[in-house]
Amino acid sequence: MIFSPEIKSQVKAIFSDFDDTLTHQSLFHSETLRTIEQLKQKGFWLVIVSGRPAGWADCLMRILPIDAMVFENGAGVMVKENNKIRTVRLANDQKIEEERKILREVFDSLKKEIPHLKLATDQPYRLYDYAIDFIEEPPPLSAKEIEFVLNRLSKKPGITAKLSSIHINYWCGSHTKVTACEYLLNTEGKKRHINKENVLYSGDSPNDEPLFEFFPLSIGVANIKLFWDKLKHHPKYLTLEEGGKGFKEFAEELLT
Repeated sequence: MIFSPEIKSQVKAIFSDFDDTLTHQSLFHSETLRTIEQLKQKGFWLVIVSGRPAGWADCLMRILPIDAMVFENGAGVMVKENNKIRTVRLANDQKIEEERKILREVFDSLKKEIPHLKLATDQPYRLYDYAIDFIEEPPPLSAKEIEFVLNRLSKKPGITAKLSSIHINYWCGSHTKVTACEYLLNTEGKKRHINKENVLYSGDSPNDEPLFEFFPLSIGVANIKLFWDKLKHHPKYLTLEEGGKGFKEFAEELLT
């Protein structure tokens, strides 16, 4: 048992990362879909919190039984309302073309240092950020190259960068997964009488760390142990299984 009866009765919502938390070895399995369906049937408020692009969010919102999705690490959210999808852009739109030019120039300068550097294949579907692929498709970046890129990005004024399990995401502005979750709680959450104490957050990588700190209840699927020493704020609970299997593991306990 992971959760006490008191904790189980407290949880009314599940906010979850997508890649390597809901997926397992890059695939979204039928068992995970059935688990999400069961959680929805039980009345849990279900939110995906992801670094994936707006284009992915629109697709996932239409094919999965979820209530909302944070996309591009907090640049915006999509909310399901009466079978319609409402998009809220939280990032600043006023200088979007200028900022995208800055992001491109940053990537071009990094590529001069690492010639095999590449953008994620989902880049065309992004509105606000750039995603550097370090392991989703070959060739991978070495640990040293990842640290080099993160260090360079940390020195760029006005740029925020986060490391996921597959990408290095960077963008102009200070919005994050946390600010987007706060927005959802202050709007949709209030309608449901849900606050952050009622949310269980699940994740697997360093870009989930701020949410492990923000939410009193958090759980890491087992593969987060790959990044354990890099985290200052750890999830409160840990599953035995990795990825989607780990998600199913703790969800089944909530469902019983």
